[in-house]
Amino acid sequence: MPKLYRMTQHWDHWLTQFLGQHVVAAERRCLQQLLSSYYGKYALLLGVPQQQGLLKSTVMPCQYLMTPLLVNKNKFTEVIESEFYELPFASGSVDLVLVPHTLEHLDNPRKLLSEACRIVKPEGHIIILGFNPMSLWGLKKTMTTANVTPWNSHFIQSTTVKKWLGLADFELVLQDTFLFRPPTRHQRLFRKLTFLEWLGNKCYKPFGGVYVLIAKAKVVPLTPIRMRWQQKLSSLHATFPGPSMRDSLK
Repeated sequence: MPKLYRMTQHWDHWLTQFLGQHVVAAERRCLQQLLSSYYGKYALLLGVPQQQGLLKSTVMPCQYLMTPLLVNKNKFTEVIESEFYELPFASGSVDLVLVPHTLEHLDNPRKLLSEACRIVKPEGHIIILGFNPMSLWGLKKTMTTANVTPWNSHFIQSTTVKKWLGLADFELVLQDTFLFRPPTRHQRLFRKLTFLEWLGNKCYKPFGGVYVLIAKAKVVPLTPIRMRWQQKLSSLHATFPGPSMRDSLK
């Protein structure tokens, strides 16, 4: 738990820097385009305080942030301060669960994903955001030897996450990537490379720096069970005599 707290704290701080702010802004623009037609009542984000703005991409009225960090609460988002491995929600109680990069900071990401899938309502959705190892951002991670955020976290392949979702009885609805510019801290150079976003969307779609997965909870169809009558009918025959007995009583 102390290690998780430190990693999420460093991750939250990195999101306040230039490159981190651009990641959050790009993710919010992506979600605003994708979630305009997703309706429900309860939306839950498992992340850090700097990601609260991602909840504004939804139209759901009840929005919650769950985080292990201390948060300056506001009137728009309810905050639940808790660890990630055991979510304090009833099964099938949340319409939308948003998991932005949270799996990358855990020693057991599949356990969190299983918990997140457990609380999603039937026909509800879960959204996973993660850094793509097959991108310039993944290349930066392999070339960085220093123990610094976010390059010290686990970049999980989208194919692995899709496999976990399938095992949890979730159906993949959408997969996309964005953020094609290299992760440079030089702001002037980063802005000059804006054309790479257009070029990447046209030519290099699988190699975006961030991937987004949207999956829907499957509804298991109910199989009707035919009831078999087990009671013997001998007493009914005794009460209502058959034709031969009625003839003998005439």
